[in-house]
Amino acid sequence: MDQTSGVGETWWEYLNRVTDRASQVEIARAAGVDPASVSRWKLGKNTPSADRVIAVARHFGRNPVEALVVARYLEPREVDASIELAASAAALTDDELITAVRRRLELARGMAASGSPVSHD
Repeated sequence: MDQTSGVGETWWEYLNRVTDRASQVEIARAAGVDPASVSRWKLGKNTPSADRVIAVARHFGRNPVEALVVARYLEPREVDASIELAASAAALTDDELITAVRRRLELARGMAASGSPVSHD
C-alpha cells in the first residue's frame, strides 16, 4: 500500500482522492449501485459492501486491499500478513493431483525411514 492511502480517511475522502473527484453518477456506475447509495456514502450514513468497495477500486485502478482498509473491512496490520491459498483437490488437473500424491507418499516414506512420526493432514 502506498503512503498516500491514509488510514484516517473517510470512505468519501478516499473516493474523492482516488477518483479525482468523479461525479456521484460515475462512482455509482463503477460500484454497480444507484446514485442514492453514493449519496449516503458521502453523508457518512453507510459504507458500501466489500464487493462494491472492490469494484470501485478496480474501476479506478486502485489496489482493492487499500480500499478495503479505508472502508474498515481490513485492519492495516492484516495487510502485511502472509496469505496461504489452498487449492481444492477438485480444482487440480489429473497430473497435478498425481504429483501431489506422489510428493506426499515420498514425504511419508522419508519420515517413516527416519523414525519420525508420519503426519496426515
